[in-house]
Amino acid sequence: MTLANGSYEWYKRAAIRSRRAFRFSETAILAISSCIPLSAVFASNNSAAPAVLGAAIVVISGLRSIFYWQDNYVRFSRAREAVEAERRRYNINSTPYDDPSTKDEILTYRVTQIEQGEMDNWLKVALEGPKPGSAQSNSSSIEQ
Repeated sequence: MTLANGSYEWYKRAAIRSRRAFRFSETAILAISSCIPLSAVFASNNSAAPAVLGAAIVVISGLRSIFYWQDNYVRFSRAREAVEAERRRYNINSTPYDDPSTKDEILTYRVTQIEQGEMDNWLKVALEGPKPGSAQSNSSSIEQ
C-alpha cells in the first residue's frame, strides 16, 4: 500500500502543478494579447510596447509546447484516479484483492502497470509533439 500511496501522491502533486502552469499560461496569453491593441491606442508613437508584448506571447506559447502542461495535467489526473481506484478495491478487499496472501503483490503489479502506461503515454506525447488542433496547439482549456 505504501507504493500505491506514494504513486497517488506523486500524481496528485504533478497534476496540480501542471494544471496551474497550464491555466497560468493560458491566462497570461489572453491578458497579454488583449494589451497589444491597447498599447497601440495608448502609446501609438511607441512601437516597442506591442513588440515586447508580442514577444512575451511567443515565449509563453513556446513554453507550452515544450512542457506539455495540459497533456501532463490530463495524463497525471487519469493515472491518479486509476491508482485511487486500485487503493479503494484493495481497502475493501474487493476482487482481485480478496485473498490476503496475494493482495499486496497484485496491488504492486497493478500500480506498476498504471505507472508504465502513463510513461508510455508520455513517450508518445514527447516523441510525436503537438498535433495541429490538439490541446497544445491551441488555447482551449480544460476544467476540473
